[in-house]
Amino acid sequence: MLTPDESRALAVLAALVAVGAGLTVLQVHRPDVLALTLGDSLALGFVSEAGDSVPAPARAPTSPRRPVAAPDSTSAPDTTATPSAYSADGRLDLNRATAEELEGLPAIGPKTAERIVADRAKRGRFRTVKDLGRVKGIGPKTLARLTPHLTVEKPRKP
Repeated sequence: MLTPDESRALAVLAALVAVGAGLTVLQVHRPDVLALTLGDSLALGFVSEAGDSVPAPARAPTSPRRPVAAPDSTSAPDTTATPSAYSADGRLDLNRATAEELEGLPAIGPKTAERIVADRAKRGRFRTVKDLGRVKGIGPKTLARLTPHLTVEKPRKP
């Protein structure tokens, strides 16, 4: 027979397992529900709307949102910077992203990121996020997991 303390501990453990299982199912079927918003990024050490930086956590975030370094007052502004591959809502543009930026996405490693960049160079622009399914190694489940983090913007005119 279990003591009352053991019973309580077992009930708490069972509740935690149930919550974890529920969140896992939710992540698989509705990944957009658990996606971070721009407001959540402040807690992860990204630059706030006021431009001041918040200390980053000890472990790098798994979110694809781009951390911004604190401004360095000693250096001149870089006028040769390329436009960011991130849209205003924090999603990564498939047609402008580098392999390094793509690696920040969930379930994308170095090889898959290189395949995405090579496919884009060979076949041309992605017209929709669903076109990412044409890349070897990205199946329906991975695509569903990536979709909330990606966008395909219209080409900019010079």
